[in-house]
Amino acid sequence: MRICFAGPEVRIILMKKTIGLFYDDIDPIYIIDGRDYYAQDFYEKLEKIKPGIDAMIFTGELHYNLYNKIFFPEVPCEYIKKDWSTLQNALLAITLKGIDFTNISIDSYPLSMVNHLVNNLNISLDDFHLIKRAKFEKDYSHSLFMQHKELYESGKVKGCLTAMYTTYLELIRDEIPCIYAEPTTDVIVKTVNRTRKLYFDKIGKTGNLAILIVRIMPKREYSYIRKDEYLYMHEKMKVAEEIYFFTRDTNAAIVNESIDKFVILMNRADFIEYTNGLQSFYLMNSIINNTNCDINIGIGYGFNPGEAKFNANLAIEKAGVDEKNATYIVTNSESSMGPLYFLNNNVNKDDSDVEDEYFQDLAKKSGLSQLKIYTLYSIIEKTKRNTFTSVELSTRMDMSLRSVNRMLKSLENAGLAKIVSKKTTGGKGRPRDIYELNI
Repeated sequence: MRICFAGPEVRIILMKKTIGLFYDDIDPIYIIDGRDYYAQDFYEKLEKIKPGIDAMIFTGELHYNLYNKIFFPEVPCEYIKKDWSTLQNALLAITLKGIDFTNISIDSYPLSMVNHLVNNLNISLDDFHLIKRAKFEKDYSHSLFMQHKELYESGKVKGCLTAMYTTYLELIRDEIPCIYAEPTTDVIVKTVNRTRKLYFDKIGKTGNLAILIVRIMPKREYSYIRKDEYLYMHEKMKVAEEIYFFTRDTNAAIVNESIDKFVILMNRADFIEYTNGLQSFYLMNSIINNTNCDINIGIGYGFNPGEAKFNANLAIEKAGVDEKNATYIVTNSESSMGPLYFLNNNVNKDDSDVEDEYFQDLAKKSGLSQLKIYTLYSIIEKTKRNTFTSVELSTRMDMSLRSVNRMLKSLENAGLAKIVSKKTTGGKGRPRDIYELNI
């Protein structure tokens, strides 16, 4: 599969490192462009390479906004999104510079992400100087620089955090303490996986069935369990309980089990939905948190159960004897991905654990499913606003108006939504409520 990556050199270096480490079936093309404005010569260069690529990934949102229309809808096109890991790493980096991270200015990150982070640390959001996100226009990065500079020179902040490399270069030039938020390996891998799925869906090369082979192993500190048949079966029953809940929630079925394996059959679409587009795998969290076992998962896609099982066996064979909590996916005879570490339940939670916990908390608070919470979060991110009418959400979420109204009432009762205004339709009907979502 041939994927083109385009963006500033500092990010292209990260792409090369990650692709070389995780994907031996990707034939990459790398194009460097460090400009933060539309350039006709770059536009023409992208148009030229379009016929020879299977997918396009921009290393940042700015380039995506400027040039994605070249590829849509013929070529799957994505960009590296900002997430928890980039923000947390950047805050750690600025702390290591001796600067209190509550006394800095931050750009490019949504209010909801920063808000959740500071709430977990019992810090007031008022301590931060968050530069509001805006549409990409001419001199956008310079405008960010000027706002950072004004806050620094007025003494309101001691340093700056930016996700715009051109803004970072201007801050460095003026000797203003700053950190550039680079994408982590995890977010790059998620983006590549999401793009691959778009491509394989487009060409119909991936079957609609999935077989999951779950291989269980007692954790190293509990290796004695395997020597005691009763203890081992007791742990296996705990794993089986977690798998039962998984199959119930995803309309899947256990089609076979042995002393150390479970084989699960399900629709590929249900698996993709359950994992939020291969971004998180709650089953792995559940097994590792609630049992004394580690697991590996091999996943195979196919147009029929036999093909899916064959690919799943290939996938589970890729997981080494000493490897644990890894997932491999074989999509077809020519393509595979992995190892994917949807979770790595260390003492220090990684970014995806924090994000999963955030959505779980909101789901529990509101009584809605995690998928609905995640969908709302994605809509807010995509539109860069958090106010909507029920009709807008009904269209964007492909839900009936009645269901959306019930959802909004649940969010309102949980303190996650409130009516802030009304919108007239121009007709004789009643004005529609405009809800502000605090997700």
